[in-house]
Parts: sequence; structure tokens; C-alpha cells
Amino acid sequence: MRRRGRGAIIAVFLAVLVIFGLIYGAWTAISTVFGPPTTSQSSQVPLVIQNGESTQQIADELHKDGLINNSLAFRIWARVKGLDTHLEAGAYLLTPGMSIDQIIAKLQNGLPNAKRLAVIDGWRLEQVAHQANTLGLRNFNEQQFLTYTHHPNQFPDRTKFPILQNAPTMEGLLFPDTYFVPVDYNTVQVIDLMLNHMRQVLQQHHLVALAQQHQLTEYQMLILASIVQREALNVQQMPLIAGIYWKRLNQPSPEIGTRLEADPTVQYARDTDNPPASVADYWKPLTDKAGNIDPDSLWNTYQHAGWPPTPIASSNLRALEAAASPQKTDCYFFLNKKADGSLACTTTYAQFLQLEQKDLPNS
Repeated sequence: MRRRGRGAIIAVFLAVLVIFGLIYGAWTAISTVFGPPTTSQSSQVPLVIQNGESTQQIADELHKDGLINNSLAFRIWARVKGLDTHLEAGAYLLTPGMSIDQIIAKLQNGLPNAKRLAVIDGWRLEQVAHQANTLGLRNFNEQQFLTYTHHPNQFPDRTKFPILQNAPTMEGLLFPDTYFVPVDYNTVQVIDLMLNHMRQVLQQHHLVALAQQHQLTEYQMLILASIVQREALNVQQMPLIAGIYWKRLNQPSPEIGTRLEADPTVQYARDTDNPPASVADYWKPLTDKAGNIDPDSLWNTYQHAGWPPTPIASSNLRALEAAASPQKTDCYFFLNKKADGSLACTTTYAQFLQLEQKDLPNS
């Protein structure tokens, strides 16, 4: 009897050990999956959440950055916690060593450390200001942004940027890109961010020196780039369009002299003197002959020869490169073909009219 009792005790003990082992193994596995990855990294890692981004995309990004051990575990716990319904787009700073639960709590309950500001190629200052204002930055003021950018002499940080010393406006000086703006940034810091980026782009690609080789100042290059940006239907057209405008200015045409005759500058003149009610209505097509629209404006390049006073929009890198190194050409006139969207050019206006009649018979 004693042996049986002793055997039963041993059996129970072994069963307890097995159960404990299973529980311990399961707990270890769960802890490994849901716990923080082993890492020696201590600096914070930015996680960018886009509008409409799914938990699967977030999980994949976290796993790629080494912030979680298992994407599926994150998605399961995110669904349990209801992360999809309590998530604000922006950039979050996460610390290596956070568990999945801590990461989800940060994303679900905390404010982003930075907001995503997308400045689109070809936008004018009013459009940039409106977009920045939609971020809800507590220290940003849209009207102050417009005051500083339209009147650089009132901008507190103007001495940091040499190009502002003679620029009547910051139009065309704010590089179009996606920015992650810290939520505590004020108006001046937001402008500094974009001005600095433009300066870095120009320096990294040696664009000012390249422009000078083509008898262009830095500011003239920015003006030309902005017109090319608004005129070109695609990046392939940019070098030739830049070359044609450069030729009109530096080797005057017998027919139009040094008039640029650029429709985008007339659109800019019209919308500057008669601002539309909504930022969505900037850059609408011209509804009359360009020379008849706001003819007294210096931005009407059909009526006024030479350079317009300022750039008209923000230019991307390809437009800046085209302006800094315009393509050599014999052409003074160009036309976007309706059939294939390609660009055709001619040396005389008579040739241009023939081309227009042939390719755009119903225009």
C-alpha cells in the first residue's frame, strides 16, 4: 500500500511538472512573441503612420524596424485593443524595448510627435499655407505664414537665408516635398524647415554653379524652374521647355523679342490680383487670350518682356535641374500634341501655326 501511495504521489508530481512545463513554455513563447525584441539600440525610432494605413502595414513596418518580434501577434493584439478606431496619422517616436502592448498604447492614446505635411510640386504659397494649417499644429498660424512668406523683410529668421536679402517674396523658395513637422513647431520653424530643404537641394546638386554657367543667377533659375514646373506635362518635357524660354530671353526672337509668353505666369497674375474663394481654384485654365488677362500685371509675360518679378510656384528637383541647365535648341515656340502628349517645337511662329492647325484641328 505504501508503494502504491508513493507511486501515486510521484505520478501526480510528474503530472504537475508536465503541466507547469507546458504553462511555462507557453508563457515563454507568448512573452517572446509579445515582448520587446532583444536589441542594443537605445535611440528612438520614428514610425510614420499614413492616413488610412492598415494594422498589417503598421505591423510590417514595426517588424522591419526591429521594434516587434512578430507581425501577427501585433495585428491580433491591435484588433483586441481597437487600434483601427483610435489612430491619428503622423510620426511617432518609439523606444526600442517597448512591448507590443506599450507600442499599441502609444499609438492609440498618445499624440504624434510630428505631422505629415505634403507640399505638392507647382503649388503657390497660399496652397502651402492652407495645407500646413490643416495639420492642426498648435503654434502654427496660417495668416502669419502668408505674411512672412509674402514679406520676407518681416520674417524673423531672414538673416539665416542669403537668398531672402533681395527676394520680394518666398514664392518658389519653399521646396515641394513630404515633411514631418514636429507638433510643437511654430510658424517660423515651419518656414525654416522648407527654406533649409531648398538650400540643401541646391547645394547637393550644385545647381547655382550650373545655372551661372548658363548666364543665370540663382533667383532667375528659380523663376525659370517655376514656369517650367507649371508648363511641362511631364519631366521629359522640362529640359526643352527650359531651353526655349532661356533662348527667348538670351537670344531674342525676331518675332516676340524677349517676351516669355508663358500661360502659367498669366494664371499667377490673375489669381494674385483676384484670389479665388478656394485654394482648389488656383491654376484654373485661362478663359481668354492670355494677353488680355490682367494685362497691367508684370507677371503677364505676353505684355511685359523679360523675367517676371518672382517665381510663380514651388519647383521640384527635375524642374530645377532643367532650369539650371537648359537644353540647347533652335526653337522659339512649342506645342503639346493632343494625340500622344509629346512636345513639338518650331523656330518661327508661322511654323507653329501650321503645326497647331495640323495637330490641334479642333482647338
